[in-house]
Amino acid sequence: MEVLANILAAGTLFIMLFFSISVARNVHKALDKENAGILLRILFPEYFFWGFIFSLISGLLYLFEGNTIRFLVMLIIALMAAFSRYYLVTRINKNRDLMMQGNPKAVKEFSSLHKISVSINVIQIILLLILLTYSTII
Repeated sequence: MEVLANILAAGTLFIMLFFSISVARNVHKALDKENAGILLRILFPEYFFWGFIFSLISGLLYLFEGNTIRFLVMLIIALMAAFSRYYLVTRINKNRDLMMQGNPKAVKEFSSLHKISVSINVIQIILLLILLTYSTII
């Protein structure tokens, strides 16, 4: 089961890197601002949802194998994904709508929430890299 847990953790890392490096960046190059926004409103919730599911399953498999530290790391990653999906995305979208209507307060709020989202994503990637690289330590 640990091999499957590692595969899911590596898959989560791959999805996060691919989405961050390729998808999110290129959507703005390929589409106009309005259509890019529409597409990202669909993709980001899915991205965070599947990050949550894969991390949670991986963590539970580590727990069944008796690896409490790896379980806790994956649980933290899963909780961060859930927070991003169910709290941040909603507030980011709301503030983007207000921003598009000309609300100056929404610009600052949107920027802050986006920075938090990116920071969480970077922390998750670092945790996954540590977990997958230092298998003898964790």
